Amino acid sequence: MKFAISSVLSAASAAILVALSAIQVAALPMSIDSPAAGLQKRAISGINNYSCKLTAAHPRPVILVHATLLTVDSWSTFAPVLIKNGYCIFGLTYGQYPSIPGFGGLAPVEDSAQELATFADNVLAKMNVTQVDIVGHSQGGILARYWMKYLDGAGKVYRHIGVSPITHGTTLDSIATWAKAWGIFAPAAPFFDAIAPSFYEMVSNSTFITKLNAGGDTAPGVIFSNIATKYDEVVTPYTTCFQNDTGVTNVLLQDACAVSLNEHLTMVNSLVVLQFVLNQLDPSNAKTDNCLSLLR
Repeated sequence: MKFAISSVLSAASAAILVALSAIQVAALPMSIDSPAAGLQKRAISGINNYSCKLTAAHPRPVILVHATLLTVDSWSTFAPVLIKNGYCIFGLTYGQYPSIPGFGGLAPVEDSAQELATFADNVLAKMNVTQVDIVGHSQGGILARYWMKYLDGAGKVYRHIGVSPITHGTTLDSIATWAKAWGIFAPAAPFFDAIAPSFYEMVSNSTFITKLNAGGDTAPGVIFSNIATKYDEVVTPYTTCFQNDTGVTNVLLQDACAVSLNEHLTMVNSLVVLQFVLNQLDPSNAKTDNCLSLLR
């Protein structure tokens, strides 16, 4: 009987891991030329250039923070355009484990937030400024919020832009909800904690998500904006991407362009989303963000 229960739990754990991984890995950004290109490292020319000159038009460095399972190279669509537009762009790969090469965002979210804090403080020091702008995708959309709220990041972020951020956690398309109902969610936790503890931390109503949003889901003095997609299969329901506090700009991608089919991870390949980010970074020179953005 013990063997049977153990086998069921092991199988359930494996099934949940496969489901979690499949949801994200199947959605990895792909290029037109190669169906496997999204899994390959693509270096971004001009990123992390500490000789970049800040200007009156773009007075702050912009730090790009990637999603779970991805790396800094996932910004290969956005970063070159931002750099071409005169921004000083920086980015890191956080939350890696040597035993699982090629994937980021696996470590405890608190640890990854500290990695971002250390990286951002280095950018601030080397660029001789007091604030940065943050563009965060998925898990990358909550790390700076933790840094500002619980580490030493208060006052160091001017603008925070979330791209399908996991603001209020996720049901993982009801996978987590059913796992709890079937009594396999808690028993499977040690399995996930050994390889990707961030997964469980980002489930709706987790201890981490509850702590992150305690007292409000924004930070004083920071300009917040978010864009989500109704086809999100990772952050579910997609409305949990949005911040509830007053003064936040929350936009649904399909309201800007009804024919956009981007799901969670391909949001960083969307030219409509890119235009949204450009508009948020520089509102005084904003251009209409709609399906015509696809013609950029």
